[in-house]
Parts: sequence; structure tokens; C-alpha cells
Amino acid sequence: MRIETLPVRNGHFYFVPIPSVKTLSLAFVVPAGSASESPDEAGVAHLIEHVAFKGTKKFDEFTLKFSLEVVGGSLNAFTTKDFTVYLAKVPYSHHERAIEVLSQIVFYPLFEERSIELEKSVIVEEIKTYDEDYESRVQDLFARTYLEEPYSRPVSGYKETVEKLTRQRVLNFHSTHYGNIEIVAVGKITKSVLQKLTQILERHNREVDPPDVSPCFKPEGISCEAKNDLSQIHIIGGTRLDFGVMSERYPAFMVLSTLLGSGMSSVLFTRIREQLGLVYDVELVNTLWNDGGIFGVYACASPDKLERYVEELRKIMKEDISKDQFDYGKQRLIGKLQMITESVSGIFGYVIESIISRGRPVPLDEMLKRVDAVTLRQVRSLWREISERAWHWSCVVPVGSEDQVVKVLGS
Repeated sequence: MRIETLPVRNGHFYFVPIPSVKTLSLAFVVPAGSASESPDEAGVAHLIEHVAFKGTKKFDEFTLKFSLEVVGGSLNAFTTKDFTVYLAKVPYSHHERAIEVLSQIVFYPLFEERSIELEKSVIVEEIKTYDEDYESRVQDLFARTYLEEPYSRPVSGYKETVEKLTRQRVLNFHSTHYGNIEIVAVGKITKSVLQKLTQILERHNREVDPPDVSPCFKPEGISCEAKNDLSQIHIIGGTRLDFGVMSERYPAFMVLSTLLGSGMSSVLFTRIREQLGLVYDVELVNTLWNDGGIFGVYACASPDKLERYVEELRKIMKEDISKDQFDYGKQRLIGKLQMITESVSGIFGYVIESIISRGRPVPLDEMLKRVDAVTLRQVRSLWREISERAWHWSCVVPVGSEDQVVKVLGS
């Protein structure tokens, strides 16, 4: 897998040629997400992602979607704390259409008043859905009580802030932050593709000031939210990391995370679910930035099993990583990285994720070498460091169980 780079005006164009395929996957990566918002406009980045599909300078809403879907293609987007990404995939024979549609969505959305009001209503319903998804709810609670603004806010914003967003707010955010855009292309890369995408960035990609924000933490503690219609406890425990994806320690962290939480053979799944039956779901919910991050464990347990779950998790935290566990994590991670090259979607996702998390695509061979160099000693040292730190706990619990939960977690 060869990732090639063309530096262009105020950005980069990354592409991976795969001559054997007859498709083209495209992404426009905008370096602005919810962390670029002010508190009173929370949700505007996500709203822009929605409304950009409602019509552009050249295409109406129906034509935008139909023109790609009618030839078997797809069009999508997502917003994170730091980025907004617009995606398209089409048969190569229709690559010009996909390039034009994506460039219109990113650079020339109309942002009509009626479309903004309609999508605000849709997003409010989306927020309500998240509120009823207790895994999402406890993750939001964890972020809200452990991180400072703006990283404590949910990407979708709040009902109150979304409802107050105006067209002028949308226009201001777009004009301020939609620049320094990176383009990713994977698949059949021809001279036509290279020329058209390079021309788009040269003509339209503005220079903008990068967001001057970075994650900061609040003191560790315990936060609980009680709900009437709940029978189980959704819980996250975690701690801050003083290194991020750019650190030399990151490959060891990847191995540790894999052996602890990836697959049915992982430590947490085997011990807590398979052997003891304490939970239905236990998984890692890690977040890493350039220079910091969070190690977190999510689980869903019945109130009568919470104490045993916490005891077992803390027991695992006191144990050393065995050679067998280390070998599992390292071999599995290497295998999963190698399998990325088996599909266009895997390669496409890897390149986008690399840009979002590291600011540049990391060649897969380079990542494999770094993982292969990880030692058991490094992983053990990292696990002891994480285990011995103060942990922050957040849980969504049935009404009436709050005191019990706080007592268990505080013991």
C-alpha cells in the first residue's frame, strides 16, 4: 500500500492508487469540528454537515444525492470534535460527477433558511435518540464531568443551543473554518483524477487560522445520573493519558488496548463476561489526541453485580500482563493492520483515521514496524502507570441505586 502526497494550496492531496479496482473513494477532510465552536453555538459544526446536503450553488438537494446513487455510488459525512469529513464512493466511470458533487457540498452550500430550520428539527430528534441510548449517554456524562470546554460538549450540541442557531451563525462558522482542507482519494487514480482534485484545492482552498484548543481535564471523581426507566447500570471508568498518537509510546498502547479489549479472547471479555458472567458488554472506550488522551472501560451490569464487576476490574488492574496476553495483543494487532490492505474501504478508512488522529497519513509499513518493535516490558510498564493513576467514574443508574453505586466506586 503506497500513500502518495501532493502538497497543494493551503492543504494536501493524499492518494492511494489501486489499479485493479474500478471505483474511486473520495474524502474532503475539514479541520473543524465541535471543539471549534463557542459555547453558545454548540452544535453548529454538526448542523453545517447536515445542511450542506440540502442544496448548493449548482445542485438542488435531490440532484446532489440522486446523481451518485443512481450509478450505485454513495454519499455521506460525519463530524467529530476536531474534524468534519465528507465522503463519496462511485464507479470510476462517474468520478467527475463525484468530484463535482463533493466540492459543491464543501465549498458552495446554500444554507437556505428553511433548510437550516428543518435540519435543526432533525438534529433535536437525533439528540433525543442519544439521550435514550444509555451507552452514548454515559459517554457524554463522562466527557462532561472529566473534560473542560470545549471537549466536554457533545458533537451534536444541546437542544437549547441548536434551536437558537441562526443562518448568520452557520455562515460565519463556515467562512471562518472551512479552509486548509485535505483530500483523500483511494482506488483507480488516473491523470484526470489528479488534475481535477488538485485544481479544486488550488482554486477554492482558503487559508484559515487553525483552532487554538486542546483537551484539558477536570479532577477525577464520581458522577452519577439516575433514570426511572432503567434496570441496569451503564458505567465508564477511566483515566487521563499524558501521551498521544504522536508519542513513541503509542504502539505499546495499541498492543495493550488490543490484548485487553479486542476480540472474544481479550482479557476483559474472557474474565469479566465469559468466566464470571458479570456483564453482557465490556469494552474499551479510549480517546487519543496528538499529545494526550483517555483510557476508558465501559460496561453494562445489573445493580446486584456491580460490586463484583468493579472488584474484578480492579483485580485485573493489579495484575501484570503475561507473556501469552502480550503475544495475543501484538499478533492480533499486526494481523488486523495487515488485513487493512485487503479492501478499498479498509485502506480508505485507515488513511482518513491517520489524518484525523495524527495530522498526516502514516504508511502502513511504518506502523507495522513500530508495533513489531513493542516489548513486553514496555506494555507492562504502561499498564502499571494506567492502573496506578486516579480514575474518574461516570454511570447512568436506576433511580434509587445512586448511593450504592457511589459507595462501591468510592471504596
